[in-house]
Amino acid sequence: MLKRLETKIIVSLALILAAMIAVYGWWTGSSQRSVYINALTDNIRVLSHSHADDAATFIVTKEYAGLESHMMNAASMPDVLSIQVTEPDGHVLCNIKRPLRGAPPKLSYDTRAIAVPRKAEPSLWREGDQLVSWAPIFAGTHLGWVRMALTLTTATQLQKATWNSSLQIGALWIMVGTLLMIMVVKRPLQAVRELSLFAQELQDRKGAQVSVRRGVYEIDLLADALNHSSTELREAEQRLLAEQERLTVTLQSIGDAVIATDTGNRIMLLNQIAEQLTGWREDEAKGMELGQVLKLGSDAEYTEVMTQLSSVLAARRTLELTGQHHLHSRSGTLRTVTANGAPIIDSSGQLAGMVLVIRDVTEKAEIEAEKRGLAQQLAQSQKMEAVGQLAGGVAHDFNNMLGVIIGHAELALLRIDTSGEMRDRLKEILDAANRSADITRQLLAFSRQQHAEPKVLDLNETIARMLKMLHRLIGEDIDLSWSPGFNVSKIRIDPSQLDQVMANLCVNARDAIAGVGKIEIETQNVTLDLHDQARMTDLIPGDYVMLVVSDSGRGMTPEVMDRIFEPFYTTKELGRGTGLGLATVFGIVKQNSGNIEVVSEPGHGTTFRIYLPSVHEVAQEAKPEGERPVGGTETILVVEDEPAIMEIGTTILSQLGYTVYAAGSPEQAINIASDRSKEIDLLLTDIIMPGMNGRDLSERLLQSRPGLKCLFMSGYTADVIAERGKVDEDMCFLQKPFTMQTLAAKVREVLDGA
Repeated sequence: MLKRLETKIIVSLALILAAMIAVYGWWTGSSQRSVYINALTDNIRVLSHSHADDAATFIVTKEYAGLESHMMNAASMPDVLSIQVTEPDGHVLCNIKRPLRGAPPKLSYDTRAIAVPRKAEPSLWREGDQLVSWAPIFAGTHLGWVRMALTLTTATQLQKATWNSSLQIGALWIMVGTLLMIMVVKRPLQAVRELSLFAQELQDRKGAQVSVRRGVYEIDLLADALNHSSTELREAEQRLLAEQERLTVTLQSIGDAVIATDTGNRIMLLNQIAEQLTGWREDEAKGMELGQVLKLGSDAEYTEVMTQLSSVLAARRTLELTGQHHLHSRSGTLRTVTANGAPIIDSSGQLAGMVLVIRDVTEKAEIEAEKRGLAQQLAQSQKMEAVGQLAGGVAHDFNNMLGVIIGHAELALLRIDTSGEMRDRLKEILDAANRSADITRQLLAFSRQQHAEPKVLDLNETIARMLKMLHRLIGEDIDLSWSPGFNVSKIRIDPSQLDQVMANLCVNARDAIAGVGKIEIETQNVTLDLHDQARMTDLIPGDYVMLVVSDSGRGMTPEVMDRIFEPFYTTKELGRGTGLGLATVFGIVKQNSGNIEVVSEPGHGTTFRIYLPSVHEVAQEAKPEGERPVGGTETILVVEDEPAIMEIGTTILSQLGYTVYAAGSPEQAINIASDRSKEIDLLLTDIIMPGMNGRDLSERLLQSRPGLKCLFMSGYTADVIAERGKVDEDMCFLQKPFTMQTLAAKVREVLDGA
């Protein structure tokens, strides 16, 4: 066994030595050949450029015989196979060739043109066993090319000669080396035997049975032990790879971004979500500083955020960044995230780095912001609704009392001379009552409970008729600009409500302008869709007419804009306003199914945009009211459960020349109407009364008096009237409180109507 092992070692080492010597000989020959070729390359580069300079002289002087003679001398070198001089397009001027190395060069005229390089730059390359150089000929301009080809046969011969000499020397070294190996190989074999014993012990401890090809006893034992260890190592490696794969899948499956760093805050790992959020691929980010990849917070917050994250490593503690932060990706995308960090501790208890978990809460933050906005809108709506309900609750009694005051004041004025202190005091009473009635109407308009008589209007024509009145309201120092839109659609609104909207907006704009300024009014058709609901939550998509009123005033702060539609809220000085102007505008717009937008900045004025639904109907012409009350001789049945209103209404109608029957209840009115001897032309009745409402009373009387005309009145709000009074839009209606002129005109309108 010992001899077999020694023989194998000696033979193997001899073969290895022979192979090494052969490789060394080949390498040495190749090195010699490379050195020769490099030297040849330098020579041909220098020669070709030198010949190109000489050729330039001959070409310029057109001494082509001298050119051929010079190139023949240049071709006398034994390694030169050919020299060709061409024009820039490849036309051959001189062609010298040598068929074999050592043969004399000859001029040849069999080639007329050859392919030349595209660029006028020197080039050098190998073509088989030839080294070819191209040198451009310049004399102020590109005159042509010099092509030289050298043979590499000498280099190949030098390589073979070097290899042969190396092999001869190697054979001698193999014989000497074999003798030396025989002398020294016995000592290493002792170590191999000891290693075999160790391998046997290792194999017995592991209990592995590995089948190997047998040959040398000691080596077989060593192979068995090493194979066993290799198998265990391979299994351990497979377990580690499987564990790494599970860890990778887990990290990629987590819905949050995960970033791991070392103790120097350098990136070690990014999962897929982290790549998407930061815009960095893991292979790009590895080794980079954490702050270069993770851009958290604004410029002002960035330093503080990174300091907090560094404390995770310094204090070895888990940290959750308070609140939400903006994450700027590599591409500039902005996301809202939360972040927390924890230290990485290895099995020996040493700090290995830090892991960050970043959660994308952009959509959640947007939803929460939207919820907060909706909650604010709901609170604002509920607040306004509460004020509206309060206004509607007191409207009826307040209107009745105002009606009594206005009626008696007007009757008293008719009985007093045109001058005197008493007449002035009655006028003051009447003015105060009318102003109180205006405040009530504004409150009802704000709460959308005002009874309205909408008509189809051309907005451009209506505003054009109002311009003179608006000029008087705003004064001469303010420029009023009117820009009507082209072919603006019709709208449906009570003309008096439109007057209130324009007057309140223009007065509000006037008060916002200090000194000289400008108010601009414009109209246009617009189409609002679902995207506009982000600004106007109760918007119904469709076609609208937009009315814009903008001013060059001082503008408003966001705090003021949050409250501008609240009733009785005003920033004006005491006595300059009631705070009902914009509240009235808001209520009228909402009552007519419209929307309103406000844009304002301090120092940059304010713009109101009102959107009213467009209608496709013919506009109704407004009928001017008479300046003085007109009476008549017809008979009127007045039904009113409030005695004071009954008295004043009866008195006014009687003074206007009408015959009046007064009834304090529906039952009394039915009894009066049942008397066929009494001619009744008009029923003037309150809508809301105990026992029976005015609509039911009119239907009852119309059964016996088909030609009876009806006029309804009420001091209640529109929602109460609609719920309890059954009033349609086409019914004639008179809102309390009313003046003598209003009552006379409405009665006359109903009696004269078809």
